[in-house]
Amino acid sequence: MKNKFLKTILALSAVCIAFYSCKDDDTLPVDFDDLINTGVPFASEITTNGSTNVNKLDPASSSFSKDYQLISPAGGTDISKVEVYVSITGQNITAPEALLATVESSSFTPSSTGGYPEVNVTYDGASILAALAIDASSLEGGDKFDYRLALTNPQGTFSDVSANFDNQSADHTFSSTVVCDSPTLPAGNWVIDMQDSYGDGWQPTTGNGGGAGITVALSDGSTIEIGLCTPYEAPGYPCTSGLSSGSATITIPAGVSGDWTFNGDFWGEMSFQIYGPSGSTVATGTAGSGAGPIALNLCNE
Repeated sequence: MKNKFLKTILALSAVCIAFYSCKDDDTLPVDFDDLINTGVPFASEITTNGSTNVNKLDPASSSFSKDYQLISPAGGTDISKVEVYVSITGQNITAPEALLATVESSSFTPSSTGGYPEVNVTYDGASILAALAIDASSLEGGDKFDYRLALTNPQGTFSDVSANFDNQSADHTFSSTVVCDSPTLPAGNWVIDMQDSYGDGWQPTTGNGGGAGITVALSDGSTIEIGLCTPYEAPGYPCTSGLSSGSATITIPAGVSGDWTFNGDFWGEMSFQIYGPSGSTVATGTAGSGAGPIALNLCNE
């Protein structure tokens, strides 16, 4: 049986170490003030609105946006435009990088906190394909669209902040995944393989358990709950035996849609793989994944 006291001590120790590290400026990977003093403008991501996945079956339905704060020694006022470039990392397709969008300074908005200006960039699947001059039929599930921001001020145009400022530089690039979102789920038997690296079952929302790790809410009104049994509390749902690993099979009827949700990973130990009726991998979750919707890649179903 798990020593929950030991596990709590380890978690508290990690927090203490992180707090101590934050007090030692010399150990930080980024000195924010030094970054400002370089004079290089950069975009700091504030929020992502919507799923970044691009649906191969209906690219025009895939739309999301990102909000950025624009930072420079001049308070962001010297930034004249933000450009977004897109490229593709595909299994069976290649295309040169292309300009996806340009946002001029006239479209920047004042910060909600009275600080640096902000910019909203909207991305949609149809525009992405048009910019790259490719067709959705050439895409495969798992292909990646890669995006790069470029900021222009009187010093020039900058995509990378600096090799020494990785956390700000990371905001200038990101990727989205090609998936196939069908209006209905493929009917048949689905297999969910589950693992727990500590070997004490799943505790998705509390240290003791907290219920199912994965739920599937079907359009017929039924809900399927999935997870490894935990020894610390009554499961309250038909959990799967196996403290380190286990496999569950569920049956999806014909003609229904469904929302798959991962309910969190309290201890950072849970991982899973979901296989559709044809046996293809449609989703994976790694240890420490945050709670939220599970995006299914149904391109091979």
